[in-house]
Amino acid sequence: MWQTATVRCNVQHRKTAMGRRGYMDQWSFDQLRTRLLEGADPPAGVADGVGRSWQRCRTLGLKPGRSGTDAMLEQSALERIRQRNERLIAFAQPELANLHQQIAGTNSAVLLTDAEGIILQRQGDPAFNRRSQRVALQPGACWGEAARGTNAIGVALAEGRASSVHGAEHFLESNTFLTCAATPIRDATGKIIGLLDVSGDQPARQLHGLGLVRMGARMIENRILEAEYPEAVYLYFHARPELIGTLGEGILALDENGRALAANEVAKAHFPQLVPGYAFESLFDATLDRITTFNNDRVVLHTFQGINVTAIIRWPGPATRISGAVARQASNPSSDDPCPTLHAGDPDFVARMQRASRVFNNGIPVLLKGETGTGKEQVARMLHERSDRSDGPLVSVNCAAIPESLAEAELFGYRPGAFTGASPEGASGYVLNADGGTLFLDEIGDMPFALQSRLLRVLQDRCVVPVGSTNPIPVDFALVSATHQDLRGEMAEGLFRADLYYRLCGLEVVLPALRERADLEGLIDRFITSTDPTAALSRTAKECLLAHDWPGNLRELHNVLRTAIALREPGRPINAGDLPATLHSEASTNTETPNSTKGELRETEERCMIEAIEAHQGNYAAAARALGVSRSTLYRRLHKRCQG
Repeated sequence: MWQTATVRCNVQHRKTAMGRRGYMDQWSFDQLRTRLLEGADPPAGVADGVGRSWQRCRTLGLKPGRSGTDAMLEQSALERIRQRNERLIAFAQPELANLHQQIAGTNSAVLLTDAEGIILQRQGDPAFNRRSQRVALQPGACWGEAARGTNAIGVALAEGRASSVHGAEHFLESNTFLTCAATPIRDATGKIIGLLDVSGDQPARQLHGLGLVRMGARMIENRILEAEYPEAVYLYFHARPELIGTLGEGILALDENGRALAANEVAKAHFPQLVPGYAFESLFDATLDRITTFNNDRVVLHTFQGINVTAIIRWPGPATRISGAVARQASNPSSDDPCPTLHAGDPDFVARMQRASRVFNNGIPVLLKGETGTGKEQVARMLHERSDRSDGPLVSVNCAAIPESLAEAELFGYRPGAFTGASPEGASGYVLNADGGTLFLDEIGDMPFALQSRLLRVLQDRCVVPVGSTNPIPVDFALVSATHQDLRGEMAEGLFRADLYYRLCGLEVVLPALRERADLEGLIDRFITSTDPTAALSRTAKECLLAHDWPGNLRELHNVLRTAIALREPGRPINAGDLPATLHSEASTNTETPNSTKGELRETEERCMIEAIEAHQGNYAAAARALGVSRSTLYRRLHKRCQG
C-alpha cells in the first residue's frame, strides 16, 4: 500500500540524481528505486550487494521516506564508546589524517566507526560537513542498516566486506545525495572491530574511494597485528624484494617455536591453510631455528607451492638470533631499534618507538604523552634524526616557559618596530626557524588559549604572518608535540581547543612511566656501566632502587645514580648509604611484611599470571588485560621469576 508513496522523491533529490552516472542511462532515478523496492534484480552498474541490502531493509520494516537522524548517541554515551575503542582510534588516526589529505577539496569526509557502525571520528571538507550534518553523518550517529538503511557502512558490516553505495542506491531518500565507500577493519584474529569510510557529495561514483579505504584499513590492520604480539618473531615477505615494506607484503607473527600466532590478509592469501598454531616448516622449506639472520637482513625462502619469496625476519625486542639462539646486542643495537639509548630490552617500548618513527616519517604529526622525565625530548630528537628531514633544523619550544605577552612574537616572529622594545632587525620566530626541518612543541598543554587559534591557523595554512606584518610567509616543517597533561580533559573544560588537538595528534604515543617498564633493572645496570665501568651495585642498593616508584622517571634515575657513583668510596660497590634517604625508607617499609608472607603473595600472583598467559595461548597483551595490569608489569614480574 505504501509503495507508491515511498517511491516518490522530492524535486531536489530527483534533479541531483538524474544527472548522475554509475548505472545504465536508461534507468532513471525513480525507475531504479522502483525496481529495487519491488525486489527485482538491480540493473547493470549497480554496486554488488545493494539489492540484498534493500531486501534486508524491507524485512526490517524500514520506509524510504523516513528520517534516520534519530539514531544519535548523547555525548556522554559517545565518549564511553570512544574509550572502549581507544586502541582502534589511536591506530587509525594516522590513516584518517592521510586519507583526509588525499581527498581534500573533493567535498568529502573520512569516517571511522566501531563494530556496530557508530561513527567515532570524522575529518572532512567544511562545505560537505555542513550538508552532511543534516543526515547526521557525524560522530555519535549509527549507520548500520537497521538505523540508516542501505549505505556503504551498513552493507560492509552486514556482508563483512568492502562496499560502495552511490546516489539512488541508498534506501533512505534523505541519503541519496551521498556516494560512499567503506571497508571493515579486523583485529589480529580476523574479528571486525570497526570500519573505514569515505563519503561525499559527488556527481558520479568515486571508484578510487573504495581503493583508498581498502589501503587505509590494511595499514591499520598491520599496525594492530604488530602491536598485539610485541614478543613475537615477525616475518615480512614478498615474491618481489622491492615490494617488502609496502602494503603488498605478507606479515606473519610467530612464537619462539615457529608456530603461527597471526597473519595479515596478504599472508593468508599466500597460504590459505594458515591458522594459529601452523608450523613455519609447513609453509617454507626451512625451519626457523636454522635460519641465521640479523634484524633487517634479507633471506630467500622457498614455499612448498614452488615460489621463492624474499623475507625480512624481525626478532623480538633488541635481540637478534644467530644459529637459532637469541642473544642480546647491547653494544651493537639493531638499526630496526629506533631509540636504543632509551631502553634496555623492553619490547613494548621498542614497538611504540617503531610505530612512532614510521608514522612521523610519513609526514603525520606525533603527540607524545607521559609523565615528567619519561624522555619525551629524546624521543622527539630520535624522530627527527630518523626522518627524511634529518638534514634540516630541529627547533624545540617550551610552551610553558614563554611569557604570554611575548609568546606570539617568539613563535611567529615580528617585523622591525612592531612593538616597544622590539629589535630593530626584527626576528623570524621559532616556526620559521623550523622551515625544512622539525618543530618540537614541548608542554603544548600550557600554551595560552588565545595563542592556540594562531597556531591552528599556521598548521592549517602552513603560512606564518609575523607580528606587525600582513604578508604570509610559507613554511614547511614536521611537527612533534609533547605534554604531561590530560589534553582531552582540558578540551572538556574548554581550556584547550579540540580542533588544535586533532591537528597535533596524528598519532598519540604514550611514554610509559619508569615503574611500568619491563627493563628497569637493565636501565640501572647500563647507566652505571656507561658512567663508570668500575662501579657496581650492592644487593641492598639494587633492592632499594627496584622498590622505588621513580616519580621523576628517567631524569630522577640518572640523577640518583650519578650522585651515588660520585659518593661511593673507590674500590667498593655502591651501598644503600650512597642513595637518597627516601629510597631507604621505602625499602624498609617493604621489609615490614614478613618474608614468608611476601613470598607466598608473590608466588600466588606469579602463578595467576602464568595461568592467564596459558589461558590466552601465550598472548601477553590479552593476559594483561584479563588481570587488570599493564603488559610491562607482566613482563617485568615474570622476567624476575625467570632470573631466579
